[in-house]
Amino acid sequence: MKDCRSRSFFLLLLLVVQTSSTLQYEETENYYDDDNYEVDLELEALENEGLTFETEQIKRDQVTNGTQNLLDEKTKQIKEKVGNFGKTSQFRNYAENGTGSLEIFQWELLDCLVKQGASLDLSDETVDWIYNDKTTLEALFTSGDIFDRNCGGVIDILSTIIKQDPDAKNPGLKFTLAAATALTFGVERKARVRNQIIDGVARYHNYLKWSDEGILLEPFYHLNVWEMRFVLKGNSLHYEYVWAQENVPEKFRKPERIGGAVFDMVDYVPGKPMKNHTDPDDPTKPLPETLENMHIYGGVCGTFCAFGSGATQAFGVPASPLGQPGHCAFTWLKNGVWQLANKVRGWEQSYRKKSFTFWRREASFLLLMHDVQQNPDSYQLSEKMRILASILDPTFKFSLLEEATSICPSNYGLYVALDEQITTPQTVDKNALQLKMVPTVEAHINQTIRDVAWMKPATSSASNEQRNAWVTKEGRGWFTDEKDTCWIEIDLGGPYRIDHVEIKWAFNTNPNVANYEMGAEINGSWVETRSKADEKVDESAKKSRKARKGITTLEGWEGRTTKVRLDMRLVDNARMFRKGSKFNYTVGIGEVFIYGKEDPVRETVTLSRPVRSNVANMDAHLVDGINAVSWRSLSRQSWIEISLDGICVLESVTIDWAKNVIRGSQTVKYVVGGETYKETSGKFRTVKMMGLASTLRIELNGFRRYYINEISASGYCFSMKDMLKMRVDQRVEIANTIPGRVTVDVIKNLLDGIGCDTCF
Repeated sequence: MKDCRSRSFFLLLLLVVQTSSTLQYEETENYYDDDNYEVDLELEALENEGLTFETEQIKRDQVTNGTQNLLDEKTKQIKEKVGNFGKTSQFRNYAENGTGSLEIFQWELLDCLVKQGASLDLSDETVDWIYNDKTTLEALFTSGDIFDRNCGGVIDILSTIIKQDPDAKNPGLKFTLAAATALTFGVERKARVRNQIIDGVARYHNYLKWSDEGILLEPFYHLNVWEMRFVLKGNSLHYEYVWAQENVPEKFRKPERIGGAVFDMVDYVPGKPMKNHTDPDDPTKPLPETLENMHIYGGVCGTFCAFGSGATQAFGVPASPLGQPGHCAFTWLKNGVWQLANKVRGWEQSYRKKSFTFWRREASFLLLMHDVQQNPDSYQLSEKMRILASILDPTFKFSLLEEATSICPSNYGLYVALDEQITTPQTVDKNALQLKMVPTVEAHINQTIRDVAWMKPATSSASNEQRNAWVTKEGRGWFTDEKDTCWIEIDLGGPYRIDHVEIKWAFNTNPNVANYEMGAEINGSWVETRSKADEKVDESAKKSRKARKGITTLEGWEGRTTKVRLDMRLVDNARMFRKGSKFNYTVGIGEVFIYGKEDPVRETVTLSRPVRSNVANMDAHLVDGINAVSWRSLSRQSWIEISLDGICVLESVTIDWAKNVIRGSQTVKYVVGGETYKETSGKFRTVKMMGLASTLRIELNGFRRYYINEISASGYCFSMKDMLKMRVDQRVEIANTIPGRVTVDVIKNLLDGIGCDTCF
């Protein structure tokens, strides 16, 4: 009987152990996805401490209130120091000095913690050190997004690392790795294998160990904190990285080749993603998606981007998966340049994964963040100006944020702040702002001839929006299977003077085109400008690279052109070409290049503008467009000032003298920001003078009285929004790349949305 009881007890114990094991596996899988289970555990923990939710909430409120008090004190401290500042330069000087920089980032940390409902235990020596170290706070707040704004988690991870390894306080590899680890694992991250929680602190120590062992590639030792996050963020486990370090072929263990190891080590298995592979010994059990199993069994695109990223990160090189329509690619840092691998689309059609660290935007913004990270001093200063704008009197927001965009034009977060925060009338030093913008406007109007069709929208008879877009950017070209006629039309988006056009025919399909006409929309009307008979042929270049590639050149034409259309008529029985295995075509165009220069419409920019003079109550007659009433002055030294709309490019000024009699001499001044940009003196009816002006000033001398019917100036003007957008075009370094143009267009849309009449 005793033996039976013992055996029954043993079987019961075995059942309990097995059940417990099963529950533990389910908890690992589902704990963070099961809100009820999480609440049950919290209740149990509180009951064990003899507490209730109510008492625990009181404790949390006390912690939050303590942090709120710190934030209130820091806000007061900063406002007392800068409260009397009236110039943007004063705010900038404060942000640039060591004390100001520390105080601004301390405020940002406290604000983040309060919004999170987290605490800051300054009685902890390590936490106190973090809070008072400028370099550390700069690294934490200028190295990409803090996931879920979980600043409390970031501080916890960083303080844990420093307590274990005090050398992580010192500038160098350990500091970079520690800060990147804290930012990466401030929120819990799960591994790809069975959703296991990754131990961020252990990952810090693993990479230090591999560094000491000489396993990691040379670029690892020169990464900044933001780049290091792309090494640490991988969702492979420690043993997977070790496997990769032991099994990646030697020929790929080089900084310029490591991202290509996947294509040598993983087989593409159509229709068989890694998650569908099962254990050969137990077909009911899915195989864990480890790097080793991917190598053995292969898979589809998801397998390639997971293995490609993981194997690259195993050697200390930044990498990350990327989403593309119906596809998975990955990116990795090769010789300081982010590469797209396993791609079917470009950057502009890639999207981020959740853990990306660049303003929570699409993948092309990774390149913009990379741009700002190459200039850390400028980026940090611009971020401090952005934070100051959120602390101070709201009427200063625009001036501080505009100054920040001039410091670091690629900082996308500044434009978001401009769009979201400028909701009240602003105090703006318009003269200083105009003077700052003069170089930007000069650079814009002095642009050389360029391809004005690049990245512009196109339509066609083929009715394929995606292929139409490729006509105006380097891509896979535009193709059609039409047999009689076809056409493409490009919207330039503004008036341009066209110098010449180049058509790059795909695979020399131009013999299929019997004739074509090129039309242009000029001043709102369509005009035929060129045809096939106008093709420009350089006899000496017939064997040139251009000729071999089938490039047709056409001379430009007169008139302000806003759209260009190419109508093609095909030969009888046009030859059918084949593209891939599914698509036949008769005509293909790789790209259309339209070279020209912006040619704005000239207007009378003085009409109905604010005007003042030495004579009261008669000024408006000078710019009303009516010659019936004359402005009169009986003062020998008289003057007239007309305020223009923004900064204008003036080409001529006309003074309509009463009875056509010029009296005395005149000085015509173009003034920008209160300073004379250009001037000329003499006796004038019309002055031909090219220059910039926000104010037109005319000084009259040498006669006892003056009679003037009208003053008019011809030219074109740019608003402050126009100039801000110009600066983005000119100073965002990636603006001349396809993904860069996508990000720049997003920034311009934000600038268009600024609602501030007093700013401009």
